[in-house]
Amino acid sequence: MTVQACAGANLLQLALEAGVHINAACGGDGRTRREPASDSDTEPRPPEETEEPSGLEPLDREVVTIWFPSSRSAGLAGEPREIFATASPADRAKQIVADLIAGPETDAALPALPPGTRLRQVYVLEDGTAWADFSAEFLAAVGTGSSDEIRAVYAIVDSLVLNVPGIDRVGILVEGAPCEGSGGHLDLRRPLPPDRSLPEVAPAEPPPPEGGEVPPEGEGRETAPAGDAASVV
Repeated sequence: MTVQACAGANLLQLALEAGVHINAACGGDGRTRREPASDSDTEPRPPEETEEPSGLEPLDREVVTIWFPSSRSAGLAGEPREIFATASPADRAKQIVADLIAGPETDAALPALPPGTRLRQVYVLEDGTAWADFSAEFLAAVGTGSSDEIRAVYAIVDSLVLNVPGIDRVGILVEGAPCEGSGGHLDLRRPLPPDRSLPEVAPAEPPPPEGGEVPPEGEGRETAPAGDAASVV
């Protein structure tokens, strides 16, 4: 056999061997073999979540009576305010104290708390005790032993107890500590029940609208029929 013939035979042998390997890699039938699909490729994907409306309805409002020191008597004068009717006694209490800090809107009432007083927190316990924690400015309202101090304290106590179900007594804290107070008239180290003798019989009427006057009797105001005594609730 010549050299050329030997070289040709070797090339033919190499080609045949290469064909066997290629055929095996293709699965024996000449077709390319594919790997089986993974589970992640075959499982259906869940649809993308879309944000749905929360369905929360706006909170109702209710009218409460905030009690301030009266400018006409030694008691407390009431003014109506609107608060959110939340289910939490602490949330209601915070709204009421915020109105106390904001001050009265009529001449019949005086500010209950010193300027700059801030409410730090309100805690309501399961036994009906509420603790109102004020900033240090509150101390200007106590320590004198005067009637003004008594009315300032009971403006807080009565406003909370008489308006918030679940609150039966109120304690005062200053910067997180019990308030020593008050010249012997009030023991502020313990929660106080309301003094129902201090609120005046009827809440103070809101002031007339600007530019207008309250019409006299007989001109747009209802009066009690003659001979009938007007009842006070």
